[in-house]
Amino acid sequence: MNIIKNTAAITAVALLLAVTGCTKESTAETQADVAKAEVAGAQNVAAARIEATDEMADARLEMTDTENDVARQAADSALNVALVESEAAHKVATERCESQAGDARTQCKDAADVELAAAKERAEATKLAAYPNG
Repeated sequence: MNIIKNTAAITAVALLLAVTGCTKESTAETQADVAKAEVAGAQNVAAARIEATDEMADARLEMTDTENDVARQAADSALNVALVESEAAHKVATERCESQAGDARTQCKDAADVELAAAKERAEATKLAAYPNG
């Protein structure tokens, strides 16, 4: 008996679903649903475009930051090399001064010091020209 009741209930539910599932929408309902779907789709596309634009702007900022970092690093590295070269040239110049005596030695070392200071200023100016932001 239970099997018959269960089978009858299942059949009734299946029949009800089949009947309601086959019910056709009216043309007006279909048009309204299509219009809603078109509006929702357009809104989703607009939102996606705005998000894509924002992401591209963020990527451009990050790229600009990276380019600035590279430029700053290049300028710093060039400055460091120029300063080391200046110090090396200064050491060679002062060692050459050792072969002289008295005032000549003092003047030679003073000239080497002046050249070192000028070379450091040129290196700083070159860095500033290459990377004005510091």
